[in-house]
Amino acid sequence: MTNSPNPQDNGPVNNSPAAEPSTPGPRLGAARRLLLVGKVIEVRLRFIAVVLGVGLFIGYWETVKNYWDKWTRPAAVAQRQLGPDQEFFCPMHPSVVRETYEPNGDVPKCPICGMPLSIRKKGEKEPLPPGITGRVQLTPERIQLAGVQTVAVEYRPLVKQTTTVGYVTYDESRLSRVVSRVSGYVEKLYIDKTFAAVRAGDPLAEIYSPELYSAAQELMVAAQYSGGRELAAAAREKLRLLGVSPEEIEQIERQRKPAVRLVLRSPQAGWVIEKKIVVGSSVQPGMTLLEVADLTSVWVEAAVFEKDVEFLQVGQRVEATVEAYPGRVFAGRVDLIYPVLEASTRTNRVRFVLDNPQAELRPGMYATVRIDTPLETLPAIRQAIQKRPQIVQVSAGGEHPQPGVLSVPERAVVDTGAKQIVYVERQPGVFEGVEVQLGPRVAFREDGRTVDYYPVLAGLQPGDRVAAAGAFLIDAETRLNPAAASSYFGASGGPQSGARPAPSGPSGPRPETPKREEPSAEALQRVAELPEPDRRLALRQKYCPVTGKPLGSMGVPVKVVLRGNQAVFLCCRGCVGKARLHPDETLKKVGELVAEAPGVAPHAGHAGQGEAASPITADRQR
Repeated sequence: MTNSPNPQDNGPVNNSPAAEPSTPGPRLGAARRLLLVGKVIEVRLRFIAVVLGVGLFIGYWETVKNYWDKWTRPAAVAQRQLGPDQEFFCPMHPSVVRETYEPNGDVPKCPICGMPLSIRKKGEKEPLPPGITGRVQLTPERIQLAGVQTVAVEYRPLVKQTTTVGYVTYDESRLSRVVSRVSGYVEKLYIDKTFAAVRAGDPLAEIYSPELYSAAQELMVAAQYSGGRELAAAAREKLRLLGVSPEEIEQIERQRKPAVRLVLRSPQAGWVIEKKIVVGSSVQPGMTLLEVADLTSVWVEAAVFEKDVEFLQVGQRVEATVEAYPGRVFAGRVDLIYPVLEASTRTNRVRFVLDNPQAELRPGMYATVRIDTPLETLPAIRQAIQKRPQIVQVSAGGEHPQPGVLSVPERAVVDTGAKQIVYVERQPGVFEGVEVQLGPRVAFREDGRTVDYYPVLAGLQPGDRVAAAGAFLIDAETRLNPAAASSYFGASGGPQSGARPAPSGPSGPRPETPKREEPSAEALQRVAELPEPDRRLALRQKYCPVTGKPLGSMGVPVKVVLRGNQAVFLCCRGCVGKARLHPDETLKKVGELVAEAPGVAPHAGHAGQGEAASPITADRQR
């Protein structure tokens, strides 16, 4: 018999689900958590693996790339390689040198100009252009250690200052001598001492002369006869030749009283610097009695060194000072350059004429004379300026010729005795030794200090940057490393380069012509600031032939006249030197730019097919 549960013993019966026996839920929740943790760890490990893989790929990119090129390179070009004594180089940029082909077998290109490199033998010397004595390339570190500094070749108002010392003397053209024309005796002296001031016509002395009495008597006798007109005229002429004035002759005829005394008068204003007679002195015809000098103008006799003669020109203005009047400057001019050189002193005498209205300069004084000679007035430099293409400054007001003389600092010149060399920085770190022709060295005041400059007659162009400091170190580097001067600065594979052209197949890649930048509104506005004729020419040219940049992008275009009368517009003054260095190439490029301009077809002013367009002819406004 089954005993049923006693409700009283076990309490009330709970029929809710919570009272049902529990399931194994807690054990299943732990499994899920373990599974979730495993998945998280897996994801993180995958992320770390991906990061490590990317890092290794980046770190070994060059190795991977080399292997890829090796595996994918065609077998035919894999055999292309240079000989052990050959190398690639860029004739336009000597610093670019490569020893192998590109990984794909192509001829390497210059990273600067994009042209294929040429092949040469290692250490082979290439002929340099005429006038170039050497070329050297220096790293920025060596340039800094050597203290090399470059300056631009510019126009400067150079003036040669010549100083000399001379003595003041009389102006011979203002000296007068009082000479007796009759014989007699001095009865009276109106000026009885030397250095007395006189005016023109003042009486100086009175002479008793029987000869004068006889001539006056002849005039009176001739005047008494009605037919003695010719005799009277002859008597008057005789008195005039004896020194009698016309007024005194008329007085003799009017008073009918012969004169026995002759009054000598001063021929000019000045000072009596010499007196050779006293009262009672006997005089004879032709005897010098007194001497009168006009000191309103005096001479300075000086001497200059032989090397300074070329700086003097007759009529040139000068300034003089004397110790008697400190701070006073007397103006004058060069009157005569003596045609004889003093052999013992190697000096040349020079005569200066100084204005002396107050008679402050006295004969016998020492005077310091300064002559300032602008170098552009010298004949040799004038010829050099005429030969050099003219550079003009263009502004809204028109054309203004560049003033001064093209000059280079003295410290930039390496003088070997036989020639003078200046090192020009053609590219950053690349210096070329250029043989130049220079004029005389002169001092120039610049930034509060005096710097010596040479005028450039030939060899340099405006805008060239030359090594002013460290030029001797660059010259020493060129002589110690002759191979550094072997690269020819010319066209790749050109006839003058002496280099063999780089091998390339007919299907080899060619550099693409870059798309030109269109002028901005601001650039066109700057072009509009030019005068009307220049504005039309600049708009036809549109681009700078040196940099290829639009005209006006770097300021108002700079106008340069090449080959006589052919105008070229450049984007900035920095391009002037390059344009003048290669004028034919610049003009050819300008012709191409004009031919490429929209709406400009080849005609009489431009070349036809197969020829470069002719350059623009300047509309010169004088």
